[in-house]
Amino acid sequence: MNRKEDKVPESLTVLPDPKLFRIARWAQVVSLGVAAAAIVFHLLPLFGLFGVAESARSSLPLVLTGLVCAIRLGLSGPDISGTLVVYVVRIARVLGVFGGAVILFWMRALANPSNPMHPLAPPARIAFGFVVLSIAVLLVDYANWLMNRIVDVLVCVLCLLAVLVAADYFYGRFGVFGSSMGTHSTGSLILCLVALTAAVALRQAEHGVLSVFLGIGSGSKLARIFAPILLVISFAWEALNARIHQQFAAGLLAAAAVAVFTGLLLLFAWRISRMENEIHELILRDEATRLYNSRGFQLLAEHALQLAKRNRVPFSILYIEMENLAQIHQEHGAQAAAASLAEAGELLRATFRESDIKGRIGTGDFAVAGQFDRTGISVAALRLEFATAARTSKTQGPRPLKLSMGHVTTLDSTDQESLQELIDRAGQLKNRMGVQMSELTVN
Repeated sequence: MNRKEDKVPESLTVLPDPKLFRIARWAQVVSLGVAAAAIVFHLLPLFGLFGVAESARSSLPLVLTGLVCAIRLGLSGPDISGTLVVYVVRIARVLGVFGGAVILFWMRALANPSNPMHPLAPPARIAFGFVVLSIAVLLVDYANWLMNRIVDVLVCVLCLLAVLVAADYFYGRFGVFGSSMGTHSTGSLILCLVALTAAVALRQAEHGVLSVFLGIGSGSKLARIFAPILLVISFAWEALNARIHQQFAAGLLAAAAVAVFTGLLLLFAWRISRMENEIHELILRDEATRLYNSRGFQLLAEHALQLAKRNRVPFSILYIEMENLAQIHQEHGAQAAAASLAEAGELLRATFRESDIKGRIGTGDFAVAGQFDRTGISVAALRLEFATAARTSKTQGPRPLKLSMGHVTTLDSTDQESLQELIDRAGQLKNRMGVQMSELTVN
């Protein structure tokens, strides 16, 4: 099992900050650790060590569902692999949904005043939080636009609920409004819910609208600066408002203020980040092919190469030359040449993975970079060759694509070899292969 904290998912919709991603990944680990500690602390009364056993039993389905969700979050993600882990994650998904359903029936049974555990039942809002948590954890890593938006909504609801129950607990626990509450069971449940909410929110930040907090643009910086300020101001205001004497009302008003202010902040920050992302696309994209231009390819491929070296995984470059571009331009004009470039770009996008870095690095030169080993890059080159031949057989017209290719991998070089040196070596191999093919044709 291997974690690559530096890997930035392709699904991120803002300009990513790898340092913030590393921090977010470690924050997920810390949050899951806190949740695990809260779960253990909650279960201690069952062994006669601390607290009231009946109180712990009354909320046992909640804490077990939280445990399953923690396992699911801890053993899943784009940087964790392994057959056993995959099966454990699938089992945790099923158990999480089952746990959410059990919570609903359990709380309905405890709501009956004749039930002996009725006085010790956890608040319904906490139980609702664990149900929402189980659904969010189930859907959080699906690579689907609709699922991402659904999880965005669920995570926002979960964050709002976590703020509400935490405020309610602390207002009562410390007697801010003249009352005192808080038991071993309630405190550990809230801590578990808040920690797991933080973990699932950090995970969703790699996919959805919360990714605005992990970008490098002005909108992301604005969100990171003002979000904690708005949070503190909202609760400080309610804590100083002596006219409110009910702790849950205070928590509700504070949570509502947080929701309104944070929603406005996210809206403006998201708009700014989207505009920055559009500018980024204009600067780094090639207009003719919609692939990365030379600058964009160098920037992203260099970063990917450094990550591959750091994680000690193979990295390969596939160099591609469109041999008949000048001939097409000369015989059929500039529009035909532009159409052929667009066709080549479409062919590369359809052939390679979304996570592979594809760029036009010269007039008729292209490159693909990614984490391929020797076999993988050879298979990718053959796949492109077959796709080109298939498209050429279907294309009507006098300008079929003619592509020549060469590829290299870091397994055949030293760690000191730069990206440009890899590209140059791939180009030399392409020329060498072209000369060999010409000699074979002549002979």
